[in-house]
Amino acid sequence: MELRRVCHHCGIHFIAKKTGTKFCSLKCGQKNYKLRERINKINASKASSKPELSQPYKPIEKPYAPEIEFINIKMLALVIGVSERTLFRLIKDNDLPRLKIGRRLLFHRKTVIDYISNKYGLLL
Repeated sequence: MELRRVCHHCGIHFIAKKTGTKFCSLKCGQKNYKLRERINKINASKASSKPELSQPYKPIEKPYAPEIEFINIKMLALVIGVSERTLFRLIKDNDLPRLKIGRRLLFHRKTVIDYISNKYGLLL
């Protein structure tokens, strides 16, 4: 008995040995399985990310967080707008206000900004 089929994955005509055969080869079957799994994952993530329309929209309230007084070198670089390397060069100046606790180097935000604006005439 000769069963002529079309592969569900690649579309090539082939002769099937069994009546339930859907793919021309093991590789086509494996590739189709991976494709189906990928599509199932995408559909599952789309279904889980859809907001429920039955509940009204409520904005998320952020808890009150006081402004941080002492910041590290990375945060200071962001606040002042210079690179960390430039700050390390400024640290060599012994007058720069800083606080060293163990290995941590902390800066009082307002004091450092005042110091830099007074010494270099910058408006920060």
